[in-house]
Amino acid sequence: MNVHYQYSPFSVVVVVDTKTFRKKVGHRIKVRRVELDMKQEELGAVLGVPQSQISEWEIGRRALRIEQAMDIARGLRTSVAYLVGENENRAG
Repeated sequence: MNVHYQYSPFSVVVVVDTKTFRKKVGHRIKVRRVELDMKQEELGAVLGVPQSQISEWEIGRRALRIEQAMDIARGLRTSVAYLVGENENRAG
């Protein structure tokens, strides 16, 4: 994954290869959801989003905001670190 850091006087912005990153995160969402024997509709109900949005996240078509990643991690009883590939501990 290509990661670039851009600095400004007020913040650091991390720029990543978004297509690859979205697919990686989506795959991990799906793996964890299936481990929990949860359907996309069920996860959507927990998060308050339609099943179609879960599908788009899982295939990497739609990017996640950090708040959404945190909600998904809670709903899947895992961590954002697992979802983004920083660790392999699925059970948060």
